Amino acid sequence: MSESKLVDLVMLSPNNSGKRKYELTRITPHCTAVNISAKRIGEIFKPKTRNASCNYGIGNDCKVVLVCPEEYRSWCSSSYDNDNRAITIECASLNTHPYEFLPGVYDKLVALCVDICERYGKKKLVWISDKNTALKYKVAPDELLLTVHRWFAAKACPGEWMMTRMKKLADDVTQKLNPGEDTKVYHIIVKGDTLTKLAKKYGTTVDWIKTFNPFITDPKKLQIGWEVRVR
Repeated sequence: MSESKLVDLVMLSPNNSGKRKYELTRITPHCTAVNISAKRIGEIFKPKTRNASCNYGIGNDCKVVLVCPEEYRSWCSSSYDNDNRAITIECASLNTHPYEFLPGVYDKLVALCVDICERYGKKKLVWISDKNTALKYKVAPDELLLTVHRWFAAKACPGEWMMTRMKKLADDVTQKLNPGEDTKVYHIIVKGDTLTKLAKKYGTTVDWIKTFNPFITDPKKLQIGWEVRVR
């Protein structure tokens, strides 16, 4: 049974499909939408009647509970495909919009993602904000991809608080996996490129690209051959 070294308690749920059918290529953080401890997360997913689970839960006490072994498909994302590819992590949050994570929970999520990546030999966590682009993205052997529950069901999860921090999560984890290394990403402009296309391709925003490339004074006049920072 695989588990993170950060696990504080084990409360295995019967709600799973056994060993996952596809290669592990994703991490999916969720919000609990309720202020609860790690133990309570485990208790919620214990009954068979719950018909739901996760791989890990991070409580308001910043403890980590193992609910389903990593090699098992949890029932968490409303998607057979995603749950077969992702380690799912429920994170304690407030119960109203924007579902802010409880103090310390985000930092523990970063630490857990780093631990997962290290054990699977990954050097980069990737976030692409556009759903269609992300789900078509071919994950490199040294990468894991972030996905979110709202892409697969009419859910707010992981909440706006976390949605605005998904790129930060990817960057924070990647930086810790590569201490002292420059993790900036650049793109050489070719015919047909636009800032909107680049933002979707690299999981960022037009405003972010403009901020870090001040020489772009007119986004409609990109010059072929320019080296543009996109992450």
